Amino acid sequence: MVGSQTQLDRARQAQVADRVAAKVADVLKADATFESGSVALSARIAGAAAAAIVDLPISARRELSKRQGELARRIRGLVETFGDAPTGGKIALEIPRAVESSGGEGLGKIITAEEGERLLGELAVTRKLEDWAGPVAGASELQRDFGIARSTLNHWQHAGEVIALLKGTRKHVYPVEQFIDGRPAKGIGTISALVSNQRVAWLWLSQPNPILGGRRPIDLLKQDRADEVVDAAQTYFAAQ
Repeated sequence: MVGSQTQLDRARQAQVADRVAAKVADVLKADATFESGSVALSARIAGAAAAAIVDLPISARRELSKRQGELARRIRGLVETFGDAPTGGKIALEIPRAVESSGGEGLGKIITAEEGERLLGELAVTRKLEDWAGPVAGASELQRDFGIARSTLNHWQHAGEVIALLKGTRKHVYPVEQFIDGRPAKGIGTISALVSNQRVAWLWLSQPNPILGGRRPIDLLKQDRADEVVDAAQTYFAAQ
């Protein structure tokens, strides 16, 4: 039984590797005009691999990470296969003898700084914090409605375990959705450590995410699925 499960796992991992390799093959076929080994082609191959991986379930990406060596060998084999294929010599490009020069449209009308500020003011739209963050509450409301003591809330805030949004110049409010059973959902502290800006962190947590199948990260955290959310957050923010 154990042997059958192992074979099944290997088959699934191979399917994931084949999917990524197929994406790379498509790029190699479409980009025949790129010089082999160029930075541009390497970037397109990396992009194709990323595109194949991003929409995979978390479990499939974890399986793929276990066999990175196999994936590298498959992609390298593909590149070598395309490199060995006969191309019939250099690709001839039709270059027109006369090239029409263009000076572009220019910078347009130059206006004063005052006029620029006025135009920007017409475009800018003032939004209340609640319009994008959803329901929020201050320390008093949280103590009254959820029984969360101010001292506990202050401890969570200083430890980075709760999302606190500045409203006005001094007052902090807290998105109500982040709390479950009277405390922040597990995993919020890890997200806060990855994202230094609290507003960006809450926007990311509260918006549907394609990596998570269109689900909102905060909903998954409240379902005790922090590992999936942290994995997705690292994809977005680890390089920052």
